[in-house]
Amino acid sequence: MLFAGAGAIGITAREFITGNARLVASLVILLAAFACDAYSMWRKTWCPLTLRRQTPKNVLYQYGAGRAAIAWGLDAGLVFTTYRMSSICWALLALEFLGAAPWWIGLGYGAGFVIPLLFGCSVSLFWNSENATTVVAQTLARRPAIARIICVAGLTAAVISYRAWLA
Repeated sequence: MLFAGAGAIGITAREFITGNARLVASLVILLAAFACDAYSMWRKTWCPLTLRRQTPKNVLYQYGAGRAAIAWGLDAGLVFTTYRMSSICWALLALEFLGAAPWWIGLGYGAGFVIPLLFGCSVSLFWNSENATTVVAQTLARRPAIARIICVAGLTAAVISYRAWLA
């Protein structure tokens, strides 16, 4: 919903910002995001643009799994309210506000959460372990460079494809 709202603002922005200015601004946004991700990889830290907070784990124990899932989902889905591995979410949101990305780009953002979850659940079917999904999550947590490299590669592909699409 946040991306759709930003896209609605972006529709208005398209009327006031020329195509060349939007192209230059878009490339600056994507290159800045790339620089932030390269910096965070070099420093082995989180995205430098993100808040350093998240929904407390005690929400699970205090309110139950259903409400905790809603709280965590809202926290992750709002883009700016919790830790981020990559600045790509910020770049996509900025492109939405600029009118340089379609409103449905948020579906891709959501897929970035759903696809790894489905992968973890699918892998757990092949392992004879009830906690196989947790094993996948713990493996990624121990090796955050894997996720960072995937994010930077995705951002690099976005910069290249976006430039090619506009040319």
